[in-house]
Amino acid sequence: MSIKSLIMKNKWFTIITIGFLVCFTILLTLLLLDNVRQVTFYDALGKVDVSANYSSVFPVFRYVLEPFAIIAFILEMEFTWMFVFFMIYPIIRIFFVFARKMGKFKSRKLGLTLRIMRDIIEFSFKVLVSAVLIVLVIILIGYFIQGFFFVSRYFMIPVQIAVHSSIILIVIKTCYIMIKLVHPNLTLSYTRSKGKKQSSKRLKGISTIKREIVYFMGIGVLLLGLNVVLISTPFPPHKIVPDIPLADDEFLIDLHVHTVFSDGWLTPEERVLWYIDQGISIAAFSDHDNLRGAHVAREFVNDYNLDFLVLTAEEWTDHENDIHMNYYGIDEEIVPLESYTPGGPLAMNASDLIKYIKSNGGYITVNHYNFDPNPNGGNGVPYSLEQLRDWGVDGFEIVNGGSYQGKYIPIREFCLNNSLTCTGGSDIHTNEDLNTFIKLRLVDPTNKSIDNIFQTLRNNTHEVVAIEFFPRKIHLDDDLNDLGFYIFDEFINYMININAFQAISWITWSSGAYLLFSLIYWRLKKINITSIRKKFT
Repeated sequence: MSIKSLIMKNKWFTIITIGFLVCFTILLTLLLLDNVRQVTFYDALGKVDVSANYSSVFPVFRYVLEPFAIIAFILEMEFTWMFVFFMIYPIIRIFFVFARKMGKFKSRKLGLTLRIMRDIIEFSFKVLVSAVLIVLVIILIGYFIQGFFFVSRYFMIPVQIAVHSSIILIVIKTCYIMIKLVHPNLTLSYTRSKGKKQSSKRLKGISTIKREIVYFMGIGVLLLGLNVVLISTPFPPHKIVPDIPLADDEFLIDLHVHTVFSDGWLTPEERVLWYIDQGISIAAFSDHDNLRGAHVAREFVNDYNLDFLVLTAEEWTDHENDIHMNYYGIDEEIVPLESYTPGGPLAMNASDLIKYIKSNGGYITVNHYNFDPNPNGGNGVPYSLEQLRDWGVDGFEIVNGGSYQGKYIPIREFCLNNSLTCTGGSDIHTNEDLNTFIKLRLVDPTNKSIDNIFQTLRNNTHEVVAIEFFPRKIHLDDDLNDLGFYIFDEFINYMININAFQAISWITWSSGAYLLFSLIYWRLKKINITSIRKKFT
């Protein structure tokens, strides 16, 4: 048989092989370049690059799981990448259906394979949509009983349980189908309907549209479910290593993070271990409108006698006025007026909250301040920097989630000009690598109280460090990124910045996937189509 004939009889295999060889060539090139990961550490308070003072180091196990970890970190929790799916899927589907009508892709084995895939997709659709509906019912019931207070505090845990349970069921279903496919005495039990044939073109058209909607939504919710599983899996993070070891009175801290007790995707216990793995010794657990994450994290630290300090904090979150503030040192839950519920926590507006926290010995800072133009002139919506200062806030974030440019520059200047504290927080919700930290020197390192920490921070002699993982920048148009194309932007920047070990991980996993595909493909080629068709009863 000639090579041309072999290729024509194995078109799908040829396409996949060409794609794999292109990817392999790119990865091999990156491996041979032997890049050093260029991670930038920038002190936004001192306005100086401090990359010479820190290193970002991966544990060995991180390299083993690198492709899965980076896919999770890039997808994040924005889910806007689904717009890309909405645009690309219909094009691929229309092309495939048209090609089938033109006599292409008529292989009986391909038809049986697609039949099995359709079964898995339809099952995924039923399971995940049912799970989503159950969660929505729970949230709606809670909302009618306790209002938005319930939603902000309790929605994440049922979401996590529902999605993870659904994915487990889908995996079990897929494995069950595979076992029945290869087992000599088991059938797949695809029974054809014995009802009347749909002779009406209208009914047939409706059935086709219904089927296509199920395929479209089934693949979509399956991808979303896998996204959730990825961002809630505690992959090994990088470790922040000071090139000059920290003195006994120096600490790396983070003042803003989330857990599953608000809209975070890691449990408080996982978050504690995540911090320890990255070299952070003090962190404020600041879930939206509640202290449960901080309490659970502290209990976990105490139970296992871990060398880690949990600061009790809450992110008071006023969605109506678009202002978020972290308060510390007050072991009392306080919510905005929008989250008031009878018998629930105290509900206050912004000015009353600030005065209440300060009068009770606590500390309060403004998170990712809204610096949009004010209708009355100047910047800051709905409250100006001056208003918040006069009400008594202790300071503002000048770094949030690794961002320190744009609005954070004038906020920094305002803080320094008004003797306010410049703070920073990672504001991380998922499992990604830590992107922000504060390096703080305490006069008395044995006194790690909230009071001592914030009194020291007020001097603004600390570092507020933003970490940039992909300094070599290729930036797509902002409108395209808003439509979900940021995944390509981020992935390209990541790829041109990887080192040899990361390249080896990608080569290993991609080669393994290609080998598995090849084994399955050639196994199917050898299977007697008659024996397979008998399984479809």
